[in-house]
Amino acid sequence: MSEENKNSGGQLNLLVGTAQVDAVCEWVREALGKEPIEITQPQAEESLIEIYFDSLLEAEISQKALPGDMGIRTSEVKEYKEQDWTTFWQHHFKTIELGRNLRIVPEWEEVPDDGKTNIIINPGLSFGTGGHFTTKFCLEALEAAHEALGISSMIDAGTGSGILSIAAIKLGIPDVIAFDYDPVCVDQCEINAARNGVEGKIHFFQADVLEPGWNSKPADLVCANILTSVLLEAAPELKKAARKRLLLSGIREIEADAVANTFIELGCKEVSRDGDGKWCGIVIDV
Repeated sequence: MSEENKNSGGQLNLLVGTAQVDAVCEWVREALGKEPIEITQPQAEESLIEIYFDSLLEAEISQKALPGDMGIRTSEVKEYKEQDWTTFWQHHFKTIELGRNLRIVPEWEEVPDDGKTNIIINPGLSFGTGGHFTTKFCLEALEAAHEALGISSMIDAGTGSGILSIAAIKLGIPDVIAFDYDPVCVDQCEINAARNGVEGKIHFFQADVLEPGWNSKPADLVCANILTSVLLEAAPELKKAARKRLLLSGIREIEADAVANTFIELGCKEVSRDGDGKWCGIVIDV
């Protein structure tokens, strides 16, 4: 393989009516296992959704799998170069202040030295940068749980970029394991851990939260930033894995009651929830 091909991939662009954006983005997450990037101008009637793949062929196959009944007006596949991806994130991903003492810093920006906990991230092809509400919620709830409950161990289910696990280690939680269904995410996690000087301190591995084995050793805290349908199906195992607290996100606000009630029926207690009008996160004590 040439060096040029190594540094390129496939991009699938969808033009979608703004009313259908949420449904299309959810389909992309469930069916393609990718995090879509939504670009909507104020007052616009159409939105652009960008989806990035490791290869042009993967993007072309995904284009053929698009549903015909979700308001996708046009679709386009093209090759992107690694520098295109980097340029995109340098325009769209900036330093983010979170919670009392957390800060997410893109790799290409200068890292402040003021005593705050800096988490250095380069998104690559896996997501979880702190820019999405669900990731912000989990990071702030993680910091609060550590301060309130003295958390000493954590399981990060659906780790994405590894941002929550890296934050946990930097906050002083010594025992952290993290897994994701996507092997690309697991590779990116290892790279992001090295960027933050915590390589070897987190056990990253590939696993499916709906399959047995990942929760053989319970932890004080379990973070699960995954789709509602998966949260509901995995609820008994998630509860079993947590000794003190669960942080649940990736939930549509309209689905929050269903998620909370499922865990309450298992004997848990809802501590708090927060949302942005579209997405929601819930703190559950077991």
